[in-house]
Amino acid sequence: MWERLINMWVSSRNRFPMSFPSIRLDTNENPYGASPKAILAYLRCAGKLNRYPGYDEYKSVLSSRLGLAPENVLPVPGSDRGLQVLLQYLSKSYERIVIPSPTFLMYTRFSRLCFKKVERVACWLGRDWDRVLGLSGRDAVLLTGSPNNPTGEVVGESLVKRLLQEFGMVVLDEAYYEYYGVSMVPMLRDFENLVLVRTFSKAYGLASLRSGYLVGSGRILKEVAEYTGPFDVPAPAVEASKAALQDEEWLRMVVDATLSNRTRMLRELNSIEGVEAYDSNANYVLVKVRDAKSVFEKLLEKRIVVRLVTPEWGGIGESFLRVTVGSWREVSLFTCALRNVMQN
Repeated sequence: MWERLINMWVSSRNRFPMSFPSIRLDTNENPYGASPKAILAYLRCAGKLNRYPGYDEYKSVLSSRLGLAPENVLPVPGSDRGLQVLLQYLSKSYERIVIPSPTFLMYTRFSRLCFKKVERVACWLGRDWDRVLGLSGRDAVLLTGSPNNPTGEVVGESLVKRLLQEFGMVVLDEAYYEYYGVSMVPMLRDFENLVLVRTFSKAYGLASLRSGYLVGSGRILKEVAEYTGPFDVPAPAVEASKAALQDEEWLRMVVDATLSNRTRMLRELNSIEGVEAYDSNANYVLVKVRDAKSVFEKLLEKRIVVRLVTPEWGGIGESFLRVTVGSWREVSLFTCALRNVMQN
């Protein structure tokens, strides 16, 4: 029921389109928008723009949702920036960082700015983790996502436990956790060498506010905080994020609609000759097609933007497409356009 209602609402908005030049299925955004409660909290904050934000209540709200203490969370201006300062801090103690690939490009870009040695190893797309474990050591950081961008694959609890035992530090990006529903937060009670990265940009629909947080050992996060400014996360982002956390019904509607659309997208894509779509645990799907760059460009001509995943992402020798699971209308237009491109 929820997915039907939310898709009807988005369709009604699309009858009167704004000045968007195309259908954007390249940045893994939530197409349904933020919770109305988050929007209201953001607007209410306008009367206090002359004041710096406070984080005590915000950290209490975050930590209580996670079943942790306030010192176990650190608000950051978007998960990207949080990851950047975390890697800056870790590079003072570790010389190497290992990155299973293909994965989010910013992992490698940030790591090359900080670490003496960056080791990318082909792992995802159904491959085993033996090569990754072969690079383990207490002198190394392991950085990966679960679900992983762009493959949508996840790291199971038993594997995470082994990684924590064999690497000096494990950084797990849970940017798409809400679509998967399984977190490694419980492991923080037994392992101090685990840090999780979270964001409000995806399922919560607050991408433009750049709001995120780190979860980990209080000792580590206290030291990481020294690499941040005193008021890095603006007050409007703090207030909207708090309200978004408290609107569980809206989040459930967004996730249910997205998962329903993802099922439909996978079914439609795998019915097209020459197309192979991979199962995903996130709000995007990795798609294999002949001559992905050409298909990408032809979709662009039809004003449909997807993400071209090239060998630069590591771990692959050919290009793929990564497609955000959009609204019902967007999924329909994309699959229809791709079918047309492949047939011609």
